[in-house]
Amino acid sequence: MNLLQMFGQRSCLRVSGLRKLTARRLSGFLAAVAAVVITLTEGVVDAFAAEANYMSKNSVVAETDGTRFFRASEGVLVEDLAGEVFEEQNANVAYNPASGVKVLTAYATLKHFGPNFQFETSVLLDGNIAGGTFCGDIFLYGSDPFFDRESLKEVFQELKNRGVDKVDGALFVSGDFKYSGNASGSRSAGALKKVFARHLRRAKTVSISGVSVRVASVKVKEHSSSAPEKLSFLIPDKLSWSWPEESSTLSPTSPSSSFSAPSFKVQSPTVLALLKDMLSRSDNDMAATFGNLLGGPQAIAKICRADFALTPEMLSIQTSSGLGINRVSPKAMMAALRGFKRLLGDFNLELEDALPVAGIDRGTIFNRFAESKLKGVLVGKTGTLKETDRGACVLVGEMRTLSRGEVLFVVFQRGRNTTQLRLSQNNFLEDLLLDSGGPGFKYAG
Repeated sequence: MNLLQMFGQRSCLRVSGLRKLTARRLSGFLAAVAAVVITLTEGVVDAFAAEANYMSKNSVVAETDGTRFFRASEGVLVEDLAGEVFEEQNANVAYNPASGVKVLTAYATLKHFGPNFQFETSVLLDGNIAGGTFCGDIFLYGSDPFFDRESLKEVFQELKNRGVDKVDGALFVSGDFKYSGNASGSRSAGALKKVFARHLRRAKTVSISGVSVRVASVKVKEHSSSAPEKLSFLIPDKLSWSWPEESSTLSPTSPSSSFSAPSFKVQSPTVLALLKDMLSRSDNDMAATFGNLLGGPQAIAKICRADFALTPEMLSIQTSSGLGINRVSPKAMMAALRGFKRLLGDFNLELEDALPVAGIDRGTIFNRFAESKLKGVLVGKTGTLKETDRGACVLVGEMRTLSRGEVLFVVFQRGRNTTQLRLSQNNFLEDLLLDSGGPGFKYAG
């Protein structure tokens, strides 16, 4: 019995009611079932085709001969780095890959931005400062799609580092500014205002990174100052606002100084760090944000089809996150996984630098493999849909084995009983690990 046969057995739930049938009733029951099957065979095939058309016009309908039709709920492909196939089932059938789509999104994002790119937000100050208190306006310029409360803390932490203990003024954002996943402009300004809203009503301050902050309002406004973009200031109380490339300073002539110039910048984590976070936690909002930056899911599909020589029948996606109805065949996902690995290699990186390590990195495969032999030797992306498209459960990635080296795998399953499907996947991969000589050296995580 090969691994796929064992995998199929583990995927099937036992029907306890059949055990209670007597031999006579069982014979009658089976005869009736046989008659119904013979009568409805053509209807079942038609129903399957109708379902496929409903799910996507680009779906590849599973073969409907005697055996493969009833195995169409599972697509499996396992290969080594040289391309030798160890296990294969329905590899050309298009399934709903659920959050496996995020691998495609990550590939296109990494290709476009590179691993070290960081989104920037410029912080401009317009007002005066005295005795560690800044009074005036703070402008946030930039379209960092991942600017959130942690980024806001960085802004005030930088002020704290420069000697500011108190801020009293107004906050303005540029028209393209985005806060915590909100639409740019007024929506982001409104969301940012909520951070201070409770304190505004009580006319009190809020402490952010050790700075006492009272913000009178948060509005969208473009900064109108004509001040040079590169200036350095020496402010009283040893506050130095300077750019590293500038050596000159301007000394104040009064106890307080008015100024209007770019003061500093806040940067997002690197694209690689953001992708690792997205893939580990399977964050749908982050995936959608990356997709929008690239031109939408159709743009991602176009990039992947071109780079991996795939047809629309093999890969067709409607979302960048994997929510909803998407279609990818195991062969197409394998090509994307190999492409992602090659692209990371171009930057001297490994799959473990982007994909979570089983049982090591916090996220969807942390607890699942915490006690498994696969802990530390498997990196992968999970995917789960419980209701959409009649359910889907997915696991794609790589494992390090003793005798076969690095082995790439794709497992697509249909069904709503995701607990049972995950268990069957775990068992299948553990058997594959043992069949490959056991665990190889561990990923760094």
